[in-house]
Amino acid sequence: MVEQFAKLHPCDPCESCRFEAWQRIVGGRLRWEESQECTAYGFIACGGGWGPPPPWVRERILAEEGAVRLAVGGPDGLPLKAVRELYGLTLPELIAAREHGIEATPVEARMLTSAEGTAGPG
Repeated sequence: MVEQFAKLHPCDPCESCRFEAWQRIVGGRLRWEESQECTAYGFIACGGGWGPPPPWVRERILAEEGAVRLAVGGPDGLPLKAVRELYGLTLPELIAAREHGIEATPVEARMLTSAEGTAGPG
């Protein structure tokens, strides 16, 4: 479930606008949060939810924190079930992840590698 709060303003993003996005692990579950603020117009918006964030939030997290490439499946990779459950992958997407690995945010990588006692980044 996505939670949102917004106080709207009339401008396009400007130099006074600030955007923050982050992830954390809460009770063994992935949680994401985002906030936007424009001090010039008094605009505030925030959102959050459980699981992987929406693409536009995830892109900002990856741009800020970088990506961790993880192997999927096999003796040194993450369990297929854990990857499929976290990202909600279809079977073809899971097969592609098995073949090419996945790019995780640092928090997603920490969750995946510690949840099942799996190997580290591949």
